[in-house]
Amino acid sequence: MFGRETPEEMAQEMERVCQALAGAQTFLAGLDQADSARQRTTRVAYSPLRTLVEQAQETADRVLAYLRSGTVE
Repeated sequence: MFGRETPEEMAQEMERVCQALAGAQTFLAGLDQADSARQRTTRVAYSPLRTLVEQAQETADRVLAYLRSGTVE
């Protein structure tokens, strides 16, 4: 049930979120490289969505660290 999870369970959920965001980052990096190759530019494109996902990853990592620190007694 929502709201009754233990910190350990919430940390496990955040680990899944972090894994999903890491996969999305890799996918978006590949899309950016493909876009740069298609445009034949020497500079690799860096999409705003990729920046947003990276920021979400950083936040998720901080939340996960917080949850883990709360579970260590």
